[in-house]
Amino acid sequence: MSKLVEHRALWSGLASQADNAEIGVLGVPFDNAVSWRGGTRHAPQRIRSITPHLGLTTEEGVLLKIRVKDYGDVETDLNWERFFETTEASAAEIIQGRHRLAFFLGGDHSVGIPLFKAFAKSFTGPVGYIQFDSHPDLADNFEGHPWSHANTARRNLDQPNLSPAHLAFVGLRSFLTEELDYYAAHPEIGWHTARSVYGRGIEAVARDVIRQIQGVEAVYMSLDIDGIDPSCTPGTGTPEHGGPTTRECLEFLRLIFANLPIRAMDIVEVSPPLDLSDVTSLAALKVMYEVFGFMQEKATQ
Repeated sequence: MSKLVEHRALWSGLASQADNAEIGVLGVPFDNAVSWRGGTRHAPQRIRSITPHLGLTTEEGVLLKIRVKDYGDVETDLNWERFFETTEASAAEIIQGRHRLAFFLGGDHSVGIPLFKAFAKSFTGPVGYIQFDSHPDLADNFEGHPWSHANTARRNLDQPNLSPAHLAFVGLRSFLTEELDYYAAHPEIGWHTARSVYGRGIEAVARDVIRQIQGVEAVYMSLDIDGIDPSCTPGTGTPEHGGPTTRECLEFLRLIFANLPIRAMDIVEVSPPLDLSDVTSLAALKVMYEVFGFMQEKATQ
């Protein structure tokens, strides 16, 4: 194949069937837990479909050589409980495998419940959880269910090796009363609003998160695409204006990956039917490729 078109393939030609590929990817096409607009079940396949159109370098011109093993999507199932059990089992296989990073594509944010459950069970020591999001998702029960996409972080705290002291939020700007009450009772949680990011700068916020999460065995990074301002990512079900830009998100992730033992990451709440010219799917993919670059750089240090 000509070198001029070698990237015209899945994951820009980085796809590999090797069990020890540095990145393992799993799609979780599910949007039964949204509180407003859906469509996120289409995100994994839509994001994959764009990959042949992106080049093989990071934004700084570093050639990507990292290998990506794509496990496909969790099979859809109308039984919610069974679907979450299947998702947890599939995620555990990837997390416990020989990959340096497990990467999950939602789906609404409720899929983070079985994904993080698999993650927490994969480590014996304390783990950390970082959520870049406009909402804290700390409700115990929302609209009659404990597995809503508004419950993700609260359910993750049910895992015995995640403490509030190792939970951090970045980009917050919309809250339920219950969530504010929970934070008031647990001030050890990292609580960084979008206005704090604007006022202090994303690097200062990232340094705070790094200091807070030190000492854990592994970290799970969750990126709800509505954590980024909808001027950058309009294709999402619950957009909140006034948030960090894609640039600030990338700078945050650059520091986090360089300084913490991140072993899994998800991108959730991308809704292709609500998108404009694939802007949001492309933002998610840009984040993924830069993260691939961060992992490649870290391997050489």
